[in-house]
Amino acid sequence: MKIMKPVLLLCAFCMMTVKMFAQKATYDLLTYTAPSDWTEEAAENTISYLGINKKTNAWCRIWIVKSTVSKGSIEADFENEWQELIVKSYTLTGQRKENETQQVEGWKIKSGSTKFIFNNNEAMAMLTTSSGYNRCLSVVAVLNNKNYLKDVQAFIASIDLIKPETTEPQTTVTNADTKSIVGTWGITASDQNSVRVNNGVSGTIFRQYTFNANGTYIFIVKTFDPLMDKILLGRETGTYQINGTAVSVIPKKSVLEAWSKKNNTDWGKLLSTQNIALEKTSYQFTKQFIADINEWQIVLQAERPTKRDGPFNMPGTNGWVYIVPSPARPEIKLPDGQSIQSEVSVQENAQKKETVQQTVTNNNASLVGSWGKSNSIGQLNNRFGTYSYNKQQYTFNSNGTYLFTGKNYSEQYDETLLIKENGTFLISGNNLTINPQNSVIEAWSKKNGGDNWNQLKTSQKRSIEKITYQFAVVEKNLVLQAAKETVRDGRFSNGNSYTYGPPGTFTAIKLPGE
Repeated sequence: MKIMKPVLLLCAFCMMTVKMFAQKATYDLLTYTAPSDWTEEAAENTISYLGINKKTNAWCRIWIVKSTVSKGSIEADFENEWQELIVKSYTLTGQRKENETQQVEGWKIKSGSTKFIFNNNEAMAMLTTSSGYNRCLSVVAVLNNKNYLKDVQAFIASIDLIKPETTEPQTTVTNADTKSIVGTWGITASDQNSVRVNNGVSGTIFRQYTFNANGTYIFIVKTFDPLMDKILLGRETGTYQINGTAVSVIPKKSVLEAWSKKNNTDWGKLLSTQNIALEKTSYQFTKQFIADINEWQIVLQAERPTKRDGPFNMPGTNGWVYIVPSPARPEIKLPDGQSIQSEVSVQENAQKKETVQQTVTNNNASLVGSWGKSNSIGQLNNRFGTYSYNKQQYTFNSNGTYLFTGKNYSEQYDETLLIKENGTFLISGNNLTINPQNSVIEAWSKKNGGDNWNQLKTSQKRSIEKITYQFAVVEKNLVLQAAKETVRDGRFSNGNSYTYGPPGTFTAIKLPGE
């Protein structure tokens, strides 16, 4: 449903006669009138328009950035968009100028501008952000000549915002199970006491959940402080239950251990251990993928801070953001080479006689059919990057055979890669063993330069990769857990697992000749 057109001004630019524009267009949550003679470029999360005056070398580009989940307020949304879209993209030279926030039928709108250097010349960057209905969307304009201000002004003034059909949280997740939190998620916090910060001795607290497909969880918290002669380690195990967008964490055992320091940084010897009061908590959760930084997140919200999670780490909201560990922010390293997997095994043995309340089916029939996932890739730290993607797809047959297909497409390259693999699979309990027999990778030329198969250029055999996964069918999605990432499946979808959706949640790979 459309709402009344807002009047969006970008820092009191002069009103001038506007050139003729084209008919109305629609993108995501807005309709607008695009310049009729500008070049349109579409990417996965943006659409842009480029105007160039070849005589004067003047140029202007206007981007519409696809909406994302709101951070809860126009102030938080505008600041985040400014940092991500302006600060990280340009070398700024001027102070930011802002307009007063406007309100239009459920939307709040804020705009700002600044100067930056491009090719040793001064240019201008402008941002207009709209926040409402749990969504945030932005329009960015950059130009090197003030003559284009009239075009930017006309574009902004032509915008009609659209009220989303639903106010439920939406994310940038594509072909992934947003109702599952299976995997490992962590956050890092520091003691910002002024005395500590000024003297460079701030302590660090690492918190980490591992949610398993069988409904159990492990929580670990590590506290390291340069001023303490001990390292504190909290360990908690229990079960969790998901009901819609609510997850209940039900601890069964929680202990706090004190360890001596080795070389002042590593784990030494266990000094003491004590039981911790159990804290059953119900959270509202949202799972989202931030394409700009290739990062999965879960947001947990509660009525009040918990001892387990510590103070809220989302400004202005009752929530915490946990992210998938990465080389830059690795998982917590446990003492004596212990691993999360060993913790999981101990807990699973303790839970064998208990019924976990979660929709999980582990049988051969539940796997039969096709399952797929897709990952879009853009240039790092650039929301306006070149569009590319990769897809993986399994087809499990009732006779115990399987087919695996992978496709890698990029606008940057003149060839598209296709992986074809076949073999057998075996299920034992909740273990799925993949036994490939043939695996090849093919390079195909593009038809008319687009995302279409043309001619086979090369074909070569791939190494056979036999893998045993822990598997479960959760909320109709296939979750595969592995000790480490595989070449076949690529990067983990979340935590140490891959999520493959059923037909209808992904676009099947179309093979050459089909």
